[in-house]
Amino acid sequence: MTYTLLFGNNFISDNPKSVNCNNTTLFSLDEDTVGPHLTARLTDFSGKHLILSIDRNTCTFCSQNLILKKNERSHLLVDNKEGENVIQSRVLDKTTIMVSGMFSIKDYVLMVTQNYIISPSGKRIMHSKISANSGAVSVTDDEIRPDG
Repeated sequence: MTYTLLFGNNFISDNPKSVNCNNTTLFSLDEDTVGPHLTARLTDFSGKHLILSIDRNTCTFCSQNLILKKNERSHLLVDNKEGENVIQSRVLDKTTIMVSGMFSIKDYVLMVTQNYIISPSGKRIMHSKISANSGAVSVTDDEIRPDG
């Protein structure tokens, strides 16, 4: 089966396997009989301390500084103490997964809302439709593009 990633209101079709930014993997994706799922290891803003570990859309580790609001295969939601989404992963159906959140990458945080991505340069990226061709994709200063 083929799945699509909805990432900041950008449609990435044809089984994306991972999403990268500045040579850092933000998360990986795969699918099984239940549908698509996300796996991720998120660190704090320094990039040195693990704050969240997700395996097949299920939280396996959550820092005490975070609030695990939903931990279901179909809907994972983790907020910080200020009430901001740290990550949300929602399986919309067997062919679509939506991901948003705050991803720490070296010297900055990549912000991904349900409406757009704020790129490293501050540009809003939205409404892209690309094919991953069963590979990785990267967020750049200007766009989301397939790797390779």
